[in-house]
Amino acid sequence: MSGTARPARDEINDKLVWTLVRPSGMSAREFQDYLLEDLAPAAGELVADTTGVLVSIQEPNTFSGAIVRVGAEDRRVDAVLQVMSSGTYVPTIPVNSVLAAQCDHVQGWRVHESVIHDVSSPLEPGTPVALKQLLWINQRLDGTTPEHYDSNWYIHAGHLDGQEAESEETRRQREERRAAASAQGAIATGPFWYYQNRVREPITPTAWVVNGMSDYLSAEFLPAGPGERYNPGDGMGEASFDEWPPRLFQGYTYRVR
Repeated sequence: MSGTARPARDEINDKLVWTLVRPSGMSAREFQDYLLEDLAPAAGELVADTTGVLVSIQEPNTFSGAIVRVGAEDRRVDAVLQVMSSGTYVPTIPVNSVLAAQCDHVQGWRVHESVIHDVSSPLEPGTPVALKQLLWINQRLDGTTPEHYDSNWYIHAGHLDGQEAESEETRRQREERRAAASAQGAIATGPFWYYQNRVREPITPTAWVVNGMSDYLSAEFLPAGPGERYNPGDGMGEASFDEWPPRLFQGYTYRVR
């Protein structure tokens, strides 16, 4: 059965994100098939009130800054799993246990999602989104407060009051940007989105300090990392709030549920 690439905005109250490293001895292709066909659907069943499951697979020959230490080795993250729920602070121990038993490394976070752009369209489960997936994983700028990070994170997302909740003005400006991009031919046919995910709490032990993840679809992969820091003045007027460069994960995203 077909459905949109992402659940409707009013169907997401809680969102869980994990990075996964495949078991030693399993090929990247074998892990991809297992994740899409078995592990990710099982994770969706283990999270209460699930409304959507997305899996992003690291493209093998593309740059990745998402590296974790596993035993005596540095390993690239093979996949990112996102499960969305209409519940609030849903339990995570059952799903964490299953993921940890099936992967060499797992780390996860509970996040709050905010939208910058979203143009979703029907997508069959198990098929990839046409555009490239870039996940920018960052932490708070050293010497600043959590309040500074949170406020400027939301300003960057178009919440000009710096608050977590969307305002009518935020929604109006987002629709204006979407209409302008569409008129210029900047929005591709099919799913296209740019989301921000502010970390509310880690839900597993973690290898990295992470305060936020930007979830962006792009026409191209980055060949050699994020490059120079962006100018906050080119955005929505936020101050610098994150360490640079962020960790970068690049691949293709599949809708599982």
